[in-house]
Amino acid sequence: MMSTSVVGIDYSTTSPCMCFSVGQEYDFYYLTNRKKLIGSFDTDKFMITGDVAPDHWDKTRRYKYISDWAMDVLSRYDISRVFLEDYAFAATGRVFHIGENTGILKYRLLKREILYEEVAPTVIKKWAIGKGNASKQDLIEHFNKEHNVNLQDVLGTEQDNPISDIVDSYNICKYGEKWRSDAQNLKGAM
Repeated sequence: MMSTSVVGIDYSTTSPCMCFSVGQEYDFYYLTNRKKLIGSFDTDKFMITGDVAPDHWDKTRRYKYISDWAMDVLSRYDISRVFLEDYAFAATGRVFHIGENTGILKYRLLKREILYEEVAPTVIKKWAIGKGNASKQDLIEHFNKEHNVNLQDVLGTEQDNPISDIVDSYNICKYGEKWRSDAQNLKGAM
């Protein structure tokens, strides 16, 4: 079993992604239905794994598959806390589906006694690049520049998913690492 302390999850009904801090490196896992994005992609600092997304038309079975996948990946690590992107309250569309899907994961985390925190998308964006209304492209460009990498080249795709999901889960994970560090510093000062 690998060891880690913080996990950032960008959870969705179609392309969820998780980022695990592993020392100075990061492991990413995402679901996709695009064959060329299934497999492992390695860089000096990242291990990125794309797994097969569920092909279930029945929503409940799909949500179960996604949470089974998430819990399986989580079980490979020693986790101190999970950070989940909270709901975007200005969102439109299938918001109830997103809520049902995420609710299943939260229930399973609680059942396994895995601590989790929810963080608003605007908080993550503001923390990551100083702009709460940053675009996906702003965040991707910042990530690529910060790590001297081009995720589009690594994955061989120009499409937003899973690239924006990787970047979002990374920013959530980094936010969680900062939260953990602040909590340890506060504890040490007492």
